[in-house]
Amino acid sequence: MKEAINRKFCVAPMMGYTTPYARKLYRILTKESFLFTEMIASKSMIYSKSKDLIIENDEHNPVALQVGGSDLEDLRKCSKIAHQYNYNEINLNVGCPSKAVQKGSFGACLMQDKKLVKECLEIMQNDKIEVSLKCRIGLGKNLNYDFFEEFIDEVVKSGIKIIYVHARNAILTGISPAQNRSIPPLDYSFVRKIKLKYPDILFVLNGGINSLEHIKKLLNEFEGVMVGRLIQNNPFLLKRIDSYIYNLNDLNKINEKLIFDYFNYINPKIKTESIFRLLSPILQIFFGIPNSKKFKSKIHDYMKNQDLKKIEELFINFIRKNKLLLS
Repeated sequence: MKEAINRKFCVAPMMGYTTPYARKLYRILTKESFLFTEMIASKSMIYSKSKDLIIENDEHNPVALQVGGSDLEDLRKCSKIAHQYNYNEINLNVGCPSKAVQKGSFGACLMQDKKLVKECLEIMQNDKIEVSLKCRIGLGKNLNYDFFEEFIDEVVKSGIKIIYVHARNAILTGISPAQNRSIPPLDYSFVRKIKLKYPDILFVLNGGINSLEHIKKLLNEFEGVMVGRLIQNNPFLLKRIDSYIYNLNDLNKINEKLIFDYFNYINPKIKTESIFRLLSPILQIFFGIPNSKKFKSKIHDYMKNQDLKKIEELFINFIRKNKLLLS
């Protein structure tokens, strides 16, 4: 049975970042936001010896597992795996422009073959888990609404009801994935127009969303928004999201429980995971706080010794010294 999930605010999938550890931190900070894994190649999801670590989902729900691939049988298996690992949704990525994913025949290059994308989504469908798509509004340097509309016309035949749209073209050659987040111009009008044509499809807007005020403004006309780098750089904004969007009580300051909960989660992982990967999400919660650069430098010194207990003490002492605790 598919669950009814609120997708009003979604944290975007980010390669190398929306790991189980980032998602754990995000879930501590927000009760309602819809989370995503980083994109995982379908073959890694099926065949990797470390797949349990790759696709772990430990009390992070609601969360979507994002997959990259175009082999139909692999994608059918991935959809079953997503349900087995208790994900609420499996999302097919046809928006990533990196050369690495193009070599694997997935990501944004698949937008050139809309019939194949439809077939991928069809075979992923089952009655246990929601299937969704993440795409761009087009390919190359020139904006073309007809291309976007024809692509959506085809993929909705698969029966999907949720589409996340990064409102930029993907430029597949000549610029980097990072540049693809800024150089292609934004055009929200494509998403405005297509959602009028398909009122029964949930279109979630992604791209260029840079503040809480911008989020609130966009939610006046879109049913959902997806934000990535804004949250990566300052995850503590998620506390304000729960208050701002979902009218939940907002804790305006960092508290010790947040630190304890996070370190209780990562402590057992130190034997199998790099300490940098474990700590990189929580280091961002001090965004904009005076003296935090010096504090982070000290943390990096202790990371070399794999001393999580000492690092946890440093976090607690820092928030006490800087009066970041709730009264």
